[in-house]
Amino acid sequence: MKDFEIFAGSLAYIEEHLGEEIRQEDIAAHCCCSVSALQKMWNYCTHGGVMRYIKRRRLTLAARELAGGAGVLATAVKYGYGSNEAFSRAFRTAWGVLPSEFAEKRSFTGLYPRLDKDIQGGIFMKVKFDLTELYDRLSDKQGTYIVCFDIKNLMVINDMSRELGDEVIKNCIKRIDAALGEDMFAFRVGGDEFVAVTCSSDLSVAETVRDKVASGNDTVVSVGEHSAKAYLHSGITLWGGTRDIYERFDEVVQRT
Repeated sequence: MKDFEIFAGSLAYIEEHLGEEIRQEDIAAHCCCSVSALQKMWNYCTHGGVMRYIKRRRLTLAARELAGGAGVLATAVKYGYGSNEAFSRAFRTAWGVLPSEFAEKRSFTGLYPRLDKDIQGGIFMKVKFDLTELYDRLSDKQGTYIVCFDIKNLMVINDMSRELGDEVIKNCIKRIDAALGEDMFAFRVGGDEFVAVTCSSDLSVAETVRDKVASGNDTVVSVGEHSAKAYLHSGITLWGGTRDIYERFDEVVQRT
């Protein structure tokens, strides 16, 4: 149990200091553990290092600020990049576009949401994201349709190449983003799971979003010698405001 307390404590520390310099030694000291214990716990929970998570979270928050009108240089400095060029390279690697292009064309900013501190472990583990913001935004959306998406075979793709998996995720996010209409929003709710909230009680609106995204299901993404389809299963649910989003997701996504 202590190990998961380390994970939860480190998550809280990271989120509170994303706009500052963060060293693994500082996180470990905050959690009263060694750096090696911290690294071991993060590798077990996320199959990735703590510094990788910090970088991805910063680039996620940076995207949100850019979409909100923040300047590229100011955002780069805020999140620890010494130059516009270094920030642009890192941002393009994470998002597939330059910061200036993102600010002009994109609205979805939740590439790497905050991890859920209540993650449960065992022989098998499924990383969950903190969906507090999603539930807050859904609070007055009862009676509107949600489109759920699930990337086909992402675990298999990641086993071939983590870089290929990242590119497949970026392709799927770009398609979901492009399908969103005015006042709609999307969230990443799992490693391979997304929801698009239509804010509409018209089923045809949700079907249009679903079909626009599905039209790209033959897209093949390649990284080096590996390639895979960026295929998204989909399903539509009417949001009633009374059930867990994960329960609804598992019920409605079509396994086709």
